[in-house]
Amino acid sequence: MAIYGYRCAQCADIEVAFPIGTAPATVSCPECGTTATRVFTPPMLSRTPAALSAAMQRAERSAHEPEVVTSLPPRRRAPARVATHPATRRLPRP
Repeated sequence: MAIYGYRCAQCADIEVAFPIGTAPATVSCPECGTTATRVFTPPMLSRTPAALSAAMQRAERSAHEPEVVTSLPPRRRAPARVATHPATRRLPRP
């Protein structure tokens, strides 16, 4: 069921539910009984953040075409930390 908007000239805007594709051009207003004409509005779309959209597309793609890993990723070495406190200067470093 889809919700369609109609505008009555004497009352206010009304919303009526019909099966998709079967909404008539006019309906009678439930308050005053006059004819209300159908109002076309844009669908309720929201802008999805780019990172979320990419994650959703990747998840959808992996359901049908999983990525195959043939090797381990290269190991990254952590940067060496230099001791600044005088008491720790003589300790061995990696």
